[in-house]
Amino acid sequence: MGSGGTASEASTTCRVCGAAAGVRAFLSLGDQPLGNAFIPASAIASEREFPLTMGVCSRCHLVQIVAPAPVEAIEQVYRNYSYVPTGATLAQHYGALAGDIVRIVEPKAEAQFLDIGSNDGLLLRSIRERVPAARIGGVEPSPRIAEIARSLGVPTINGFFDSAAADEVMSRFGRIDVASATQVLQHIRDPEAFLRSVARILNPDGVLVLEGRAYFPDVAEKISFDTFYHELLYCFTLHSLEQLLGLAGFTVFHAERSDVYGGSLRVFAQLRNGGTRAVQASVGNILTAEIAAGIPGFEVYATFALRVAAVRTRLSTTVSELLSTGATIAGYGAPSTGTTLLRYCGLGHDVLQYIVDDNPLKQGLVTPGTHVPISPSSALVERPPDFVLVIAWRLREDILSRLAPLRGDRIKGVIFPLPTPELVR
Repeated sequence: MGSGGTASEASTTCRVCGAAAGVRAFLSLGDQPLGNAFIPASAIASEREFPLTMGVCSRCHLVQIVAPAPVEAIEQVYRNYSYVPTGATLAQHYGALAGDIVRIVEPKAEAQFLDIGSNDGLLLRSIRERVPAARIGGVEPSPRIAEIARSLGVPTINGFFDSAAADEVMSRFGRIDVASATQVLQHIRDPEAFLRSVARILNPDGVLVLEGRAYFPDVAEKISFDTFYHELLYCFTLHSLEQLLGLAGFTVFHAERSDVYGGSLRVFAQLRNGGTRAVQASVGNILTAEIAAGIPGFEVYATFALRVAAVRTRLSTTVSELLSTGATIAGYGAPSTGTTLLRYCGLGHDVLQYIVDDNPLKQGLVTPGTHVPISPSSALVERPPDFVLVIAWRLREDILSRLAPLRGDRIKGVIFPLPTPELVR
């Protein structure tokens, strides 16, 4: 489909439920680099891109990348992963999530918690604040970030969570009472095998907590096409997630929506054989809402693709009009989602002077595909632009508060690309 647009002609086999010719493509975002493949400028020549097309399965309703990027390319990204949660919004969210886990699960005082894809251990540290006697452990594929977690007092296994990692977890931590995976499952190549490995390490009455920002009703509502990037292989609904969990022997007993990362789905699941918790009304309520939103059909996905194209046109017009006056623009935030946003909308170094990001692991690198240099926030003071494009738009209020002291005589306005392109002066 070239640079992007609708893509309803392709169909293939669902990689989760196995429906033959069940996946129908609905959106092409063109050739895209890996979302988290931030690189030094010297490595631009060796950068790789792959077609990014999204489809939906007519049987299990799972939104998925039609042709995923090679496994070795994606695994290399996660070994060199450079994201750690920053900002008050995320700190508050993970603190609240820890509180919800303790409230809903009611773990015993010395329960064993395991966080998969544990990053720097923020969730586990928040849990330990609420359950001081709790035993905690994490599994994190990035060596750098695993070391950060250990330095913060979180025992962490460095590696991808698979069958071998499950063996190591049981050897080191024993059976798990509460396993969590936030912003993880949508990135797993074989999610059923992943969930079966989780089931193997849980106590019979253990609980699995999943949270993922790729919740399609939120994606559709906010037109947040930047949710899709190569490392994110799936975009869930409760319909599709419930079927997947069922294949691995789990039953969902509670579900809720969260505003974090622009909209996430959170589920609490137990083993079908062993779990004793009653299924709460929240599960049926969300399933009913998804049906009302048109999830079982194809029209909602086709309409979404048309809205995506319209947003790109409007954002391009807004930026072009500013540049035509001689204005300068810098970006704020370099999340993985920004890779798709910038590449699909053609916002490269010819448009953005630089991007600021508070993560020191990204500073000094350039954005994948668009090659905009990433600087610390001090660049906004040292080299203030006329306008700031907020690439990490999901943290709108947090970023607006940070920009407030700088706005006025020099920074004339702030551009939010999504849900609807908006210039705030």
